[in-house]
Amino acid sequence: MKTEKRYRVFNRTDGILADPRQMTLDEAKTFIRSFPRRFARQGYYLTATRERIQPEEVELEILDEHWKPVLIEHAPGYAEP
Repeated sequence: MKTEKRYRVFNRTDGILADPRQMTLDEAKTFIRSFPRRFARQGYYLTATRERIQPEEVELEILDEHWKPVLIEHAPGYAEP
């Protein structure tokens, strides 16, 4: 029986995991799409350097189980800086 590959979401903006859980590819994509909603109430994301940015500006990347980049997926509303 083949097991489904697992992935992690990496926050490239801060250089940390965005979530410690391993996920399926679809779960990782869903996590990234929903990421900005987590900060809707406060209206900003506070980076590791204490800079307030729009949640859509956070660069999130999907990594495989060997921590190699698979896909850089931008949150809805992301605009190149």
